Amino acid sequence: MIVKPKAAEMALSTANTVSDATCVRIYNDSGADTLITNQETGFGFTLPNGAITFVQKASDENLVSSPGAVKATSVAFNIS
Repeated sequence: MIVKPKAAEMALSTANTVSDATCVRIYNDSGADTLITNQETGFGFTLPNGAITFVQKASDENLVSSPGAVKATSVAFNIS
């Protein structure tokens, strides 16, 4: 897997666009399973502790984690 960060990593403890990202890498190091929710769509998923995932979203959509802060960064992606 190749990851190209486009911004500094941040804690995703409050609603955030993650630097207006359209693709976000999320790492859950909170110590517990965490619910990741897109506030604009209302849809979310559980990210297990220690897991890494990638979320595609519109640049103006906000993601939030609950409970606990996870680490998130905007990344480039290519679908081939």
